[in-house]
Amino acid sequence: RLCGEILKEVPRHPDALHLLGVVRLVSGNAREAVSLIGRALESNPRDATMLENLGVAHLAERDYGNAETVFRRALELGASHGLLYMRLGLALGSQHKLQEAVAALRTAVQMTPGDPDVHLNLGNVLAEQGQSEEALACFNKVLALQSDHIDAHYNLGTLFRRQGRLEEAAACYEKVLALDADHADAHNNLGIVREHQERLPEAMAHYRQALALNPRHTPALNNIGNLLRREGRLEEAAAQLERALALDRDNVDARVNLGNVRADQGRFQEARERFEQALRQNPADFEAHHNLGMLFEREGRLPEALDRYRRGLEVAPGRADAHVTLANVLRECGLLEEAADHYRRAIALDSRHAAAWYDLGEARKLEGRLDEAIECYERALALEPRFFKALGALVHMRQNVCDWNGIEARWEQVRREAIPGGQGAVSPFSALSMPTSVAEQLKLATAWSAKQLSGFSAGRSRLGFDFSGRPRRNRLRVGYLSWDFHKHATAYLIAELFELHDRNRFDIVAYSYGPDDGSAIRARIRNACDGFIDIAREPHLAAAQRIYRDAVDILVDLKGYTVGARTRIMAPRPAPIQVNWLGYPGTMGTDCIDYIIADPFIIPDGAEAFYTEKVVRLPDCYQINDRRREVSDHVPSREECGLPERGFVFCCFNQTYKILPDVFELWMRLLKAVPDSVLWLLETNRWAAANLRQAAAAQGIAPERLVYAPRKPLAEHLARYRLADLAIDTFPYTSHTTASDALWVGCPLVTCAGETFASRVAGSILKSAGLPQLVTNSLAQYERLILELATHPDPLQDLRRKLRETRDSCALFDTPRFVKNLEHAYQEMYDAYVGGGAHKDVA
Repeated sequence: RLCGEILKEVPRHPDALHLLGVVRLVSGNAREAVSLIGRALESNPRDATMLENLGVAHLAERDYGNAETVFRRALELGASHGLLYMRLGLALGSQHKLQEAVAALRTAVQMTPGDPDVHLNLGNVLAEQGQSEEALACFNKVLALQSDHIDAHYNLGTLFRRQGRLEEAAACYEKVLALDADHADAHNNLGIVREHQERLPEAMAHYRQALALNPRHTPALNNIGNLLRREGRLEEAAAQLERALALDRDNVDARVNLGNVRADQGRFQEARERFEQALRQNPADFEAHHNLGMLFEREGRLPEALDRYRRGLEVAPGRADAHVTLANVLRECGLLEEAADHYRRAIALDSRHAAAWYDLGEARKLEGRLDEAIECYERALALEPRFFKALGALVHMRQNVCDWNGIEARWEQVRREAIPGGQGAVSPFSALSMPTSVAEQLKLATAWSAKQLSGFSAGRSRLGFDFSGRPRRNRLRVGYLSWDFHKHATAYLIAELFELHDRNRFDIVAYSYGPDDGSAIRARIRNACDGFIDIAREPHLAAAQRIYRDAVDILVDLKGYTVGARTRIMAPRPAPIQVNWLGYPGTMGTDCIDYIIADPFIIPDGAEAFYTEKVVRLPDCYQINDRRREVSDHVPSREECGLPERGFVFCCFNQTYKILPDVFELWMRLLKAVPDSVLWLLETNRWAAANLRQAAAAQGIAPERLVYAPRKPLAEHLARYRLADLAIDTFPYTSHTTASDALWVGCPLVTCAGETFASRVAGSILKSAGLPQLVTNSLAQYERLILELATHPDPLQDLRRKLRETRDSCALFDTPRFVKNLEHAYQEMYDAYVGGGAHKDVA
């Protein structure tokens, strides 16, 4: 009132205008404060105190640029105290001028070391820069000065939460609530912690409590929406996020999160529009850039994903997770060293970032630096013991290098913890070579597919894939989808199939997304197909749309969950009939695959419950073979191969991850029992060679009795089988292509069959080759049979003679017969579909 009375008499009285502006600022009317203090400065433009208060009003208005300008002007005029530097730091930090902000705030700390708020604000900016340890020191300094400082406890909790130190974060938020039970933000953030700890009911309760305390608490609405999204309740999630936007149309977080929900629903165009709207609102919004990048990545549009992730990092260079997501796409694009550099940057920003250690391990694996990969996986698990993706990778890599120290405990951890509660974190492929049951493999595949294919399956109706109007055709179009149409085992098995398909009844299209290596085998496949389409650069949904437009009747996936798979192309069902065959020995665990091709031995009667697909049993072996598979005429000498001139040669040319300790111990007993014998193995990596030789020595076997065969071109490799006396198999992941290779060249193989698909393949191959007597049902039988053959030359020679005499007539290598059986199965699948619109059992 006094100021008003003064201004009635002297309308431009600077002190009255200034004082009234300060009053308006304190009462929450920052806009009027800016006007009043600005008018006061017209009369006294060099008043540093007025300038500082004007800057505070601009801060309250979130006009950070003008706040910075007037604070700097006050400094130029001689004002110099800690609070002014702190306010300048706030203005700079709010504009993401983080280095300048830190400099201003450090000056503030030097000038007023006893002010808790100065340390608090410096800690906030350091945290935003990713300098977590320095930020932690700042927050602890605040609490040393004032133990009940609510904001310090709160911000410390947020720092711990971002570092993954969840229990410490929860303790901080609980301390805040002990000081202020109605602190809605603390409830909200404690909910985030509980969600990360998988304590989802508690998380939801805290979010709802925050909303009860403040019905306009849009972060809580956002988090409720995100949690509902996580639970698959997508429409409810969208409703909560729409409610947040109704409260605040400029809420970028809600817009971005709604985009994520639309992406999960397969409504990718709507998702993209939401992210782009958010970026129009705030071009510097990290989450919008990042989530748009994730959307592009999900669609398989990797160059666009890279661009968005890079732009996100320009906005927030201190975000460790942003470096990780960029690096993951770089890794997928084959840019391994650049990817590793970004993983290392993430770790430098946050040494406790378990995912960064895991992903660095994946990059090192692809580079062939397997020892470093193992070290990275172990670091990830040390930081996060229930990081099941890292657990699965570590076990598989330890198997690759045959480092079995403590491996049984790791297998047990996978079976006890990861399979029941891993939420799709362990790769189903890695579990095939572990001692897992067919039921456990089904659980893993089902969880993996649910996680990997979410959003793509939901997009079926949106893409408008409708097969009801297609007329029945006499010439079926079969599409084969694979990464393997180059120098790969699958290509060498399947090449003749494309040449033998009955073109009067079938139109054959290959959809290739693997490398074009210019090889003869790729050219052979391309020339044998009616269409060969390279979709390597097409996003997943674009590839699916192409397949749909091509009117494919039966789409056959040749990859499953092996390296290079793009199962997301299958998820929206671009073909009315979709089939899992050849590349992956197990169930896909998803309803987007209708059939799995097997045979009566691979999946015996009564085992159908362990497969989400309908089982199609071919009358002979499910595996095709190529009769044109070349074997070099030059057979190397034993000396050239490092083998002894005399003595029995056991061979196993399987990948080393299939060699498990119990089978290796059995092999060592065989070497003891057969004097002068050797074990001939494929040289896959130097660590495995060293570890196996060490394991042999521990069993009392001279390490030189293990001989390693370097990799050779296929024809030369096959010729080496002529030097082996007997091939012996791994278990539970048995020989597949290697079994056919051995038999094609005339080398008998002994196998042990279990209950899983992968453990029965070699048995099926041997039965179709007319050698069922070489299939055993226990490791004890397996060992006895091998020893019998190795010590009795006549029965072994009879087997070799039989292979020579019957190779070209047995069912295994009768490729025309196989193709007719496969075509009959395809026709029955199609007839069942057309006859009832549903997928039925096919004999």
